[in-house]
Amino acid sequence: MIVYAASSIDPVAFGKVVDPIIANIVDPIIELIFAVALIAFIYGILQMVTHGTDSDAHQRGRMSMLSGVIGMFIMMSAWGIINIVAGTVGQF
Repeated sequence: MIVYAASSIDPVAFGKVVDPIIANIVDPIIELIFAVALIAFIYGILQMVTHGTDSDAHQRGRMSMLSGVIGMFIMMSAWGIINIVAGTVGQF
């Protein structure tokens, strides 16, 4: 007779293990990377404003801003996916 290990998993116990990991490890890492992306975006704005006539600095500023926006989008997406999965697992 085959007994599956998945039948013995308690979702409440799983949630009690996963929730502190998400709250204490994953969320601060996402917030830190989001802050770095925001700083890159602001740095790009400052480069464009302070070096308005220099086309090379203007291009570097544009790339910094684009990188910051992409980084913030990725971090918001990761945060949303993690919370959706955590909420779905917590419902069982």
